[in-house]
Amino acid sequence: MKKIENKAIFDYDAQSDVLYVYTKGIKYKESMDLGDIILDIGEKGHVKGVVILDASKKFNLDKYDLRHVKKLSCGIEITPDVVKLKITIGVIKRNKEIEKFATTKGLNDIGLPSDVVCMEC
Repeated sequence: MKKIENKAIFDYDAQSDVLYVYTKGIKYKESMDLGDIILDIGEKGHVKGVVILDASKKFNLDKYDLRHVKKLSCGIEITPDVVKLKITIGVIKRNKEIEKFATTKGLNDIGLPSDVVCMEC
């Protein structure tokens, strides 16, 4: 198992309440549905991005706060059987930075190679 660190870009669509975290330079191949979180997979099984549905509910934050995220990190651990994901975001509330996180896991039913991926914005 190797650790891959990627610089990521994030975007939040307040109208549909979807947070996108993605990297450039990896061609999209397929998606893995983990409930309210979708993992976009590129060629050779590399993680291309993460889509978080109902993001304001998932992080228990206002849509305004999600439009003003100060930092974001996403850790993904892939084993032959399971995919685990933890997303941490930092926002400013009342002049203090607070962190919120969301986690999920699911079966590695598409045969992704074992990996540890860190995406940061």
